[in-house]
Amino acid sequence: MNNKVNGHTGDFIKRQAKKIKKQENISYVRALEKASINAGFKNWKHFLNANKDANQTKPATNQKKVNPYRNLLVAGINILLDKGLISLEHSPTDNEDGHTFVDLLGYPSVIIWRSISYDELEISVWWKYNHELHPQAKLSGNARESFNSSTPLADKAHYKKFVGAVVSGWFERRTGKYLMGKDKEAILRNYTRRGEKEELENLPLEKPKGFKAEGKFYF
Repeated sequence: MNNKVNGHTGDFIKRQAKKIKKQENISYVRALEKASINAGFKNWKHFLNANKDANQTKPATNQKKVNPYRNLLVAGINILLDKGLISLEHSPTDNEDGHTFVDLLGYPSVIIWRSISYDELEISVWWKYNHELHPQAKLSGNARESFNSSTPLADKAHYKKFVGAVVSGWFERRTGKYLMGKDKEAILRNYTRRGEKEELENLPLEKPKGFKAEGKFYF
């Protein structure tokens, strides 16, 4: 989308939207609307309609659409690999259980990993996580959040207060290096706050680092 309309390209507006999203802590969709207005258009759709190059205004038909929750897990696995918290090759000496607080696709999040069996790992992502708002963050004993489960300890009715999305999947390492399943298969969408799915669908596509985003699902 590089042909100019009123002196602006689609790529320029998208770059501005990413900056606005980070500065104002709003969704990418809302930021895209603001960036379009700043560039002299009524909204993003107005820019697309003004763009005369049909090939630039439509997504490529041969580009595979990736499940947004799978994309979120791929992003989480990439971070764990970058930090050396998990590896593509299982070792008996590896600490295969843990959690880490990270910035994931622009938002504070928690990634949890647990060893299952046959070198598999369960990977869970709590995206847009705010620990201070978790009702069981400062309790004591077993009632305190310990990140030992794929989902938060709190009653699900409270999730909307402190987390945007909770998703889990299985990472295979013995027969191959991949996130199990295809598309939405083998992806546990435990929770998505209202309005978050649209933003997840508009996040940049994550490229797996040394593994595949899809593969055979073992029951």
